[in-house]
Amino acid sequence: MPLPHWDETLTCETATLPTKSPTKSPMMSQRNVTLEDFDGNVISGFWQYENATVSWTHFYAWLRRIIQTDGSWTIFELDETMPGRRGPKKTESDLGRELVKPGRYIILKEDGSPISVGLTQEKYRRRPLTVLNTPERVPTNGYRERTRDRDKKCLITDLESTWTRLRAAHIFPRTHLSEWLQEGFNDRITDPGGAPLLQAQVDQLDASRPIKSESKIDSIQNVFLLRADLHECWVNYEFGVNPDDGYRITAFVRGLSDIHGSFLHIEHISDPHIRPLDILFRDHFFQCVLKNVKGATGEPTWDYEDGGFDLSRQDIWGGAEGKERLEVELSNRLFGYQTQAVV
Repeated sequence: MPLPHWDETLTCETATLPTKSPTKSPMMSQRNVTLEDFDGNVISGFWQYENATVSWTHFYAWLRRIIQTDGSWTIFELDETMPGRRGPKKTESDLGRELVKPGRYIILKEDGSPISVGLTQEKYRRRPLTVLNTPERVPTNGYRERTRDRDKKCLITDLESTWTRLRAAHIFPRTHLSEWLQEGFNDRITDPGGAPLLQAQVDQLDASRPIKSESKIDSIQNVFLLRADLHECWVNYEFGVNPDDGYRITAFVRGLSDIHGSFLHIEHISDPHIRPLDILFRDHFFQCVLKNVKGATGEPTWDYEDGGFDLSRQDIWGGAEGKERLEVELSNRLFGYQTQAVV
């Protein structure tokens, strides 16, 4: 099974606004696989579904991206009755595609001695939790209509339905346009429909509202169609698509057994110039790992209730994460007003 090529980076998009202050909700998933260090600190974990898909190859690949050590390491079963709490060794070379069984594990040096383990400071890319972030008057090169024409169904569930049950979701979020440009993702887009806006379209806009005519972030190579209720799950990094594992869908929280382990329905899109890009799915998958697998409990999910922000709630918005969330929401809502300089 090929390893995810997470040496490239990326993200996603979202949707409408809230009314009350957001509150942090506990992780939906209760982990049944945990990894501890020698001192008993939980440094990683995930939920392995009954129809298990996460192999030792996958788990080792995830860990290489989120942990930092001062030497080579390996995983052992955790056995409190044994010296050093060390049970049988679980090496990638021996187990590979074998599925990880629920349980407790410990990370040590290859000889079984303790090793110092740290976590990457990299955070998952925040996305706004609102419902529609494209102003009606802003031309988008018709990405919704083009995505519907190309996909014709939910690429996650294979559902063919009315458009009210389907939604076009960005793989890399429009909110992080500057990062999109810095990483050169616009140069990866070969979609002829993702070209700059026609001057006639630009002329229809107010001069005070310049549009991103060359970012190509709204190309259908960065968008795909999925069932409406799964849109929020996608934005929250609750599941991802691994293009290096046959486009297998991995759910990182409980409650998504209906899609976990299935495969993206993308075989009918043969034209590489309109097909969603693997590098974007790959990056979104890594964001899922950063949010859900890293650390003792993973990152909490922020829930918004119908409408606006009560910025007087300093206990929520006064902290570092609250300020970061507010910045993301403002960037999301002001997307159509931003200017762009593409060299």
